[in-house]
Amino acid sequence: MADSLANDIIVRRNSLESDRVGFRSIWRRVSEVCDPLSSFNDTSPSSKWDVERLAKIGNSRPVIALERSASAALSLLVPSGDMWHDLKPIDDDLIDNKAVQQYTSAYRKRLFSYRYDSKAGFQAAIGPAYREMMAYGVPCIHVEEQFGSDAPFLYRYIPLEQIVFTVNAAGIEDTVYRKFPMTAKQMAQKFGEDRLAEPVKRVLEDPKQRGEKHFDIIHAVYPSTNDRNDFAFDDVYVDVDNKKVMREGGQYEMPYLFSSFGRVDPRLPYGYSPGMRALPDMKAAHHAKRLLMRAAEKNIDPPYGVHQDFEGVLNINAGAKNRGAINSRGQQLVQPLAMGGNPGLGNEMFEMFTNEVNASLYLDLFAVFLNKPDTTATEALIRAQERSDLLSPPFEQQEAMLGRLVAREISILNRKVENGEINLPAMPDMLRDNGGIDLEFTSPLSQLRRSRQASNNMQAINAVGQIAQYDPGVLDIVDFDEAAYEVGQSFGAAPSVWRDREAVQAIRQSRAQQQQAMQAQEQQEMQVEQAAKMAPVLETMAGGGQQ
Repeated sequence: MADSLANDIIVRRNSLESDRVGFRSIWRRVSEVCDPLSSFNDTSPSSKWDVERLAKIGNSRPVIALERSASAALSLLVPSGDMWHDLKPIDDDLIDNKAVQQYTSAYRKRLFSYRYDSKAGFQAAIGPAYREMMAYGVPCIHVEEQFGSDAPFLYRYIPLEQIVFTVNAAGIEDTVYRKFPMTAKQMAQKFGEDRLAEPVKRVLEDPKQRGEKHFDIIHAVYPSTNDRNDFAFDDVYVDVDNKKVMREGGQYEMPYLFSSFGRVDPRLPYGYSPGMRALPDMKAAHHAKRLLMRAAEKNIDPPYGVHQDFEGVLNINAGAKNRGAINSRGQQLVQPLAMGGNPGLGNEMFEMFTNEVNASLYLDLFAVFLNKPDTTATEALIRAQERSDLLSPPFEQQEAMLGRLVAREISILNRKVENGEINLPAMPDMLRDNGGIDLEFTSPLSQLRRSRQASNNMQAINAVGQIAQYDPGVLDIVDFDEAAYEVGQSFGAAPSVWRDREAVQAIRQSRAQQQQAMQAQEQQEMQVEQAAKMAPVLETMAGGGQQ
């Protein structure tokens, strides 16, 4: 049974691999011009191959542009050092509840501390994944549930070259086959020697090989075929070389998480990446750079024309003497040739293609993230709205992937709480009975989206302000508190900067009481002053009455 299952998985994986041969061809071309060390270029681990692949790059601009665009995408979606998402109650009526706020805040902080634990590897995984997203359109991260470790989950970046997958009717990954190499020693450590095929055991026992020989492994995760367990997915490891199943298990959630930058073929889950879109311009930039270098070389070290009467050996070194290079009439028999090229035009062509590459990788939009110091709040919101219109559509799919990642993390944490492995704050009953918690992104991308609403609010308030010049009472319809909170969120201000509504109400009540006390004191002082002024009059009147 195990060997039959292994064979079925190998056949299915190979079939899916053959379906994407067209994409692999494009990915290889992209890797040649902007990602030379990618596994799509060559599968050999030899440093010789690395040197040869790097030598093919005649221009580093596309490589740098890819690095910068991946870093900008990270800053847009998962900025390091920031809490790029929040947790909130599904029931909006509980948003201002103090107990609910304390629970979601504490849970959020604990989640981020686990995610960014040095042993979890989140940052080491997300960076290369976003690089592949910009280059090839499909990032992949594996979230493994950890047991017996301080970090409850472990993140791995998975190269697209290793992965084939399919999606369900909702467009979400539900079947994954990952083919990757493992040494015999690693296989024994992960699966146990008793689960290995005999050829693998012999490699372990061979003192010359010491278990370092590599074997191909397939990790298959697909919808569960067993109704007798609670797992949503089957989880199988197969030794490809020996067609042997080494482990069968299950997963409560899909551990491999993908997104697609923009699908072009409804039959395949792969996307049309910025790198693929920039491919013609990257190739043109490489060609223009080579032409520019050749033109510059010819101008700096031009070829020489030699008259047929010159019989010596030409020495073009500095200070060299070339006898016979000038005839008896003083005419030069050797002269540099004027090629008539235009290096300036070549440089303009190179810059033009480079700018096109930057535009395809969104660097022109990323470059305007920072607001100018002399920009008003309204102008900043309008610019943010314009950037949101351009950046939100292509990157919203990445937020969907991050949403599934957070859902996987929360499920793992909840299981560990139930098993007594970790302690987390208890969920308030009112929150549990009303749907629980939901995810809300607070990343720069989400701030850009909120800037549209904030910009509309500011424009409306400004218009109402103009009407108020004729009738000040119209300002009563504007909730300035809500408008201020909305502007703060759109600019990404930390929640700790803003007082909650209860604190604001308490401050206002205290201020009103102070004003009332001051008014009462002022009235008392006025009464005392008036009494002092009236005292002489009263005394005079009293004296006159006695006479």
